Amino acid sequence: MKKLILALLFLLPNAAMALPTAKYTILVVDEQGVPIEGADASISFMRPKSDGWGGKPSFVAGKTDKDGLYTGQGATQQYGVYGASAKGYYGTSFKYNGFTGVSGIFGFRKWQPWNPTLKVVLKKIKNPIPMYAYNTDRITIPKNNEIIGYDLVKHDWVSPYGKGITKDFLFKLEYLPGEKDSNDRYFTMSFSNKADGIQSFENKESNGSSFRSAYHALISGYRNAIKQSRVWKKGRPVSSYNEGDGTNYYFRVRCDGDKPDSCLYGKIYGNLEFGNKGVRFKYFLNPTQGDTNVEFDPKRNLFKKLKNKITTP
Repeated sequence: MKKLILALLFLLPNAAMALPTAKYTILVVDEQGVPIEGADASISFMRPKSDGWGGKPSFVAGKTDKDGLYTGQGATQQYGVYGASAKGYYGTSFKYNGFTGVSGIFGFRKWQPWNPTLKVVLKKIKNPIPMYAYNTDRITIPKNNEIIGYDLVKHDWVSPYGKGITKDFLFKLEYLPGEKDSNDRYFTMSFSNKADGIQSFENKESNGSSFRSAYHALISGYRNAIKQSRVWKKGRPVSSYNEGDGTNYYFRVRCDGDKPDSCLYGKIYGNLEFGNKGVRFKYFLNPTQGDTNVEFDPKRNLFKKLKNKITTP
């Protein structure tokens, strides 16, 4: 008995330090809600690194059953990542941090809710096409208080600031130094032609999908400009205003008058991010006039030899 007690006392610290176990069931369906059998499902559980800094994932994976279900469990910190992929579909993944607490004691602790069913919607690969796809990273707007054109096909500013020819996007950055330790910045994006424009979209059902957008850009609803501002004063938080703000955007350029079928259509993944004298965005442009298809094939980027390849559709 004494030896048993000593053994339990030895195990007690390790049991108390053991991470709680989480269990999920993933339900994989298509956009019509039909379960997908045989999809590759996976769950990652985060564990602390041995040096005490950050975390490292451990994975469980398997195939979904006839009802589109896969269940996995493992010890984890306060969040995990789950997702699925299947032949003919775009992969989807999500970060899960919906735990409400822990039940049990010592080495038998469980994250709650225990075994929630988490839906993963896979979007079909339909008709991916070659597009001009480019991530500008942070580019400096060449001059303050002046409208500067940006050519999407050349991925450069128009002359005299770059090798661009067509003013697809028009950027204006007003940088107004104020009192000591304060400044105001105003950013405007506009367009050259009457029917050109931009509109935001946020497809919540596809947030975790590598293919974020719809298959086609919209025909109507475009606005000719969006504005943003940043007002900063020492000792106060930055005040921001984003007109037409959205997670992603559709746009159209090079329109002839007000004819939608004359335009080039495209999309921007992520927000237009402007800062101190610069802007950053990731865009996809369909080169075919009047074609609203924005399903990009990453293997057929019309820009060649890019340092940072675009791998998202």
